[in-house]
Amino acid sequence: MLTLACKKEVIDIAQLALDKPLDIDLNGYASRVKNQNGHIEAATDGFKTVDKGEKVVCYYFAGNKDITFEKAKIDDVLETKVITYNGIVSFIGVHPDNRDAVSLLKYLLKTHSTPDSVSYDTTKFIDSEKETANVLKDAMPGLVKEVADEFDNKSTQYPQQLFWSKNNILTHITLDPTNAHLNMSVKIITKQAYMGHIVQEYAKPLFKEYDSPFAHLFKNNKLQDKNTEKQ
Repeated sequence: MLTLACKKEVIDIAQLALDKPLDIDLNGYASRVKNQNGHIEAATDGFKTVDKGEKVVCYYFAGNKDITFEKAKIDDVLETKVITYNGIVSFIGVHPDNRDAVSLLKYLLKTHSTPDSVSYDTTKFIDSEKETANVLKDAMPGLVKEVADEFDNKSTQYPQQLFWSKNNILTHITLDPTNAHLNMSVKIITKQAYMGHIVQEYAKPLFKEYDSPFAHLFKNNKLQDKNTEKQ
């Protein structure tokens, strides 16, 4: 008698509804699951967890062919994660496979429209890295350009970080291009989770001047979209 193993259903975590209860069991897909009691604060020697009653569950994935993000495969080494905060899906952090990164970035730029904020970097790509500049131009033709200094030395200016604030959701894309790869990360977080510091990437800073890069998208430190008028 031939016995066939049941194949897992592929889960596209982009379809998880942020700011809503988790409606699917991720335990069978995660490489590890961590229960975290409290939020994260920066400390002089790293980070610390401070328990103020927050119930946080972190699901980690790496190299799982049954997990995708907007149809893009995830990286084999760098971990992708989904985090719930008091039972609510509050954070999705993705490291896409570099082979799918360009098409994913194009899709996100199309669907998210103009970023609310962009942080640029300027790099002089040496001859062996020229293809990296071409990858950037292909992925973001309207946002990448060649610039020259006062000595007419040419460099490539490109978005290193892009930010969006819409309703209750913040989106943060980071690029670290090298070797013709984008080395991209995508982080999506609810404003409550961001302000609650439940994710290490957005830990409560040790000093106010080192606040997280989303701070400028808030009005008067209130949880509202930067384009929303006060009621």
